[in-house]
Amino acid sequence: MLNSLTENPRAISYEGRDEDERIKYVIRRSVLLTVPWILTTAFLFVVPLLVPYLLKYIPKGSPTIFDKGSVFIITILWYLFSFGFFLQNLLSWFFNVLIVTNKKIVDMDFIGLLYKNISETTLGNIEDVTSNVSGPLGITFNIGSVFIQTAGEKREFEFGGIDDPSAIRDIISDLVSKVKTHAH
Repeated sequence: MLNSLTENPRAISYEGRDEDERIKYVIRRSVLLTVPWILTTAFLFVVPLLVPYLLKYIPKGSPTIFDKGSVFIITILWYLFSFGFFLQNLLSWFFNVLIVTNKKIVDMDFIGLLYKNISETTLGNIEDVTSNVSGPLGITFNIGSVFIQTAGEKREFEFGGIDDPSAIRDIISDLVSKVKTHAH
């Protein structure tokens, strides 16, 4: 479930799925790309624990800006913000997926909690599949993007930050080739 590529998932479906359609692959961003926001979340949760130690260095008799009640409220709001930051990033990572079925490709983009964009095209409409790996992180860990050009209304699907984009490109290209061969 935490892989960038999940093959033949059982408990996954999506809006608009046909009855005879089988989900072959679910592709999401690399787990390695979750490390920065997980570390940021850990830092956000630790900061309030450090405040009492920092307050020891304020000289006695200095004017206080906040009383204990204000500090408590600020701490609660800080943790709510930190949890919201974590939840937003987790949901974004988990629900922004590229679904490859035996009939089509579905690109699901969730931005925030209140917006989603779902694009799909049939495998027969796909004209070209390209993979791209760039940058030191991408080259070192083989993380990159897949671009899918179509003859349909949305001309290009882009899905970035995935593990082994050349393998994903090959999988999609093979499925497209199979569909186009059976059509002729």
